[in-house]
Amino acid sequence: MDISWSNIDNLDDYFITYLLYTESKTVSQISKIRNIPVTEVNDQLIKAKLEIKSVNKQQIESSKDVLDKFLELGKDSRLEFIEELSLDQEKELDFKRELYKRILKEKNADDLIVLIWATGEFRDDRFLKILHPLTNHRHSDIRRITYSAIRKISSPKSKLVLEKGLYDPNPQTRQYCAKALAKVGDDKTVEILQRLIDKKKINEKEYVIRAYNEAILALKYLTAGGEAL
Repeated sequence: MDISWSNIDNLDDYFITYLLYTESKTVSQISKIRNIPVTEVNDQLIKAKLEIKSVNKQQIESSKDVLDKFLELGKDSRLEFIEELSLDQEKELDFKRELYKRILKEKNADDLIVLIWATGEFRDDRFLKILHPLTNHRHSDIRRITYSAIRKISSPKSKLVLEKGLYDPNPQTRQYCAKALAKVGDDKTVEILQRLIDKKKINEKEYVIRAYNEAILALKYLTAGGEAL
């Protein structure tokens, strides 16, 4: 929007009042110059300022990239957004590429958590290349959400990373890893889980021990020729 004297022929009347105001004219002076009541001058100034504010807001919104807008959504809206993307493979691929690049450079922990969460919703094992290193992050919530995403992707490529996660200080992370290993683990995983139960069953969280036992049962079932539970 070009609000200037050079564009006066294309401006609404109230912007002329606004231009006079920007030149430090008082409301009473503008009233005399424009030959309109003071109340009308004030009304025009309010209208002009509101429209300028609205246009500026729209310009800011249009300048944001798709990931910035995604980060502003609530969880339900994010899920709807991802579901809509699945209807257009090209748009979905473009979004995944931007998501991948943004995770590599994102410094804000809260935003990074949301971005990592999104990778899990896509269930795309190509994200594992950046997710596996993030399991070493110093921020416990970032490690937790990373393991959660890895669990949703559920790839055998993550077996060793998930086994390492069984020793994470965060109990919920240990639970996530056990649940994921129930699908991608092997006999070695069963041995690790059993050792952890024997060693930590007194001090470990009950829900973590339960996840360990459920994973052991699931893996033994698979070994016996069944399908994943």
